[in-house]
Amino acid sequence: MPELTNHQRSILKAMLEQLEEELKDLLSITEAGTKPVKLKDNQGRLSRMDELHNQSILIANRTVTSNRLKAVLQAKQRLELDSYGFCASCEEPIAFKRLEAYPEASMCIKCQSENE
Repeated sequence: MPELTNHQRSILKAMLEQLEEELKDLLSITEAGTKPVKLKDNQGRLSRMDELHNQSILIANRTVTSNRLKAVLQAKQRLELDSYGFCASCEEPIAFKRLEAYPEASMCIKCQSENE
């Protein structure tokens, strides 16, 4: 499998930068929803339970988003160090199609499948 061309690297760099901004925006937008739920006297028990449930879902989503942002930042760092596009496990080039679909990928499909 061939290494990435300069054109492919620039496409993927732009994708990573856009993804970073989108993830940061999403974290910023959802930040208010993670504050502790205030108990209101006039609110029913089920309504409070719904609020707590919704908050736990939001917190879980923020965790996933935060982890993905970390992966994107690591991918950008690998791009600067010229190690981007190579599998962290087998050190073979990662297919451009995979990186287009998942630009923060650090492993090729084969190694990722074996790792899961």
